[in-house]
Amino acid sequence: MIKKLRRKFVITNMVFVTAVILAALITMCVSNYRRYYSDSMRAIEQTLSRNLEDLKPAIDFGKATGNRPQRPEDGGIGRISVFTVILDVTSNTVSAVNDSGIQIDTDTAQTAADAALSSGKTSGTIQDMALRFKIEKTDSETKIVFADITYEKDNMQSLLMLSVLIFVLVLLTSFFISVYLSRRALSPVQEAWDKQHQFVADASHELKTPLTVILANLDILKSHPENTIAEEKRWLDNTEEEAVRMKDLLQDLLFLAKEDAAAAPPAPHTPLNFSQVVWECILPFESVAYEQNTTMTEDIKDNTFVSGNEKQLKQLLMILLDNACKYAKNGEILVTLEQKHEKAVLRVKNTGPLIPKEDLEHIFERFYRASKSRSRETGGYGLGLSIAQSIVHNHKGSIKASSTTQEGTVFTVSLPARKSSIEP
Repeated sequence: MIKKLRRKFVITNMVFVTAVILAALITMCVSNYRRYYSDSMRAIEQTLSRNLEDLKPAIDFGKATGNRPQRPEDGGIGRISVFTVILDVTSNTVSAVNDSGIQIDTDTAQTAADAALSSGKTSGTIQDMALRFKIEKTDSETKIVFADITYEKDNMQSLLMLSVLIFVLVLLTSFFISVYLSRRALSPVQEAWDKQHQFVADASHELKTPLTVILANLDILKSHPENTIAEEKRWLDNTEEEAVRMKDLLQDLLFLAKEDAAAAPPAPHTPLNFSQVVWECILPFESVAYEQNTTMTEDIKDNTFVSGNEKQLKQLLMILLDNACKYAKNGEILVTLEQKHEKAVLRVKNTGPLIPKEDLEHIFERFYRASKSRSRETGGYGLGLSIAQSIVHNHKGSIKASSTTQEGTVFTVSLPARKSSIEP
């Protein structure tokens, strides 16, 4: 899927760039051609408005050696050279060729005139002779003014070649830039896709295991229909335990799905005594810590108020305390709550194994686990800390983690504090 997205990104970008470059180059070429055409036609019109004796173009056709003589100052417009041919009105033969210094033989003039007349147009272009013409007929004569467009053709050819070169270079450059940008732009998508793919594989395994146990327990129960419930209690308890694990996973997935839904209404926030909420969450874990030979110490400042959703804040505390109990067996856990300036600061510290620095940067990412192999002993699906971060962000707070040999592993949560429960 990512490859298809990347390919579509590159194709779309290339189509857009190609259209823009083609439009720009075509506009430039057409604009230059129209300018050249306008200049040559203006030179022809000016020549037609003059007397033949005044014309002094500097162009040499026919048997010339190819070395153009220097063009007189008034022989045309800019780099455009013009000459005039007079034809007999009855025979269409050359009767005069600009007798004011023009250097063109009669045969070449006749060839040019015949080509102009055979076109059937009053104006046009003779491509093979690089001439543009205009015919003016009277009762006594036919006057044809020719303009040399060699300079125009040379420049247009150079412009077209340059345009093709620019088009190819821009196209190649755009292609490599598009490929690079597609990788950069879709890199977060690729990373999220890989994580989700890994999570689906892990979650499938986690769901498969309890389902296998439940089905096996049911087979055992069916094989002893004569036994009482009390006699099969251990199989029922084991089935219940596995069902609870499945329920926890599904609840985590449902919570994250609701958080991702843009249309989902936010959880209602009310003034809370955060100190009391923390104590309520600590009490169930004291027995867990005792069983694990873990020392749990609390330093909770009274009457620390926040505005939030009690259910979500309890879930946040449960995640942090459960995480600490899992990894601080035979160690110490310290829970502190204090108000600093306008923030309620909660810290949950444990002396369990340190989190490697490379993993510390990713532990709040969804589906991330520091250990790739799941442990039935610690449980979990790599969603708890991601849910904790989501809850904190919903309360406009911040959460961070540190893990050092001096301090141990510390999770710090900062939430906007209130002065009292009745503060507006």
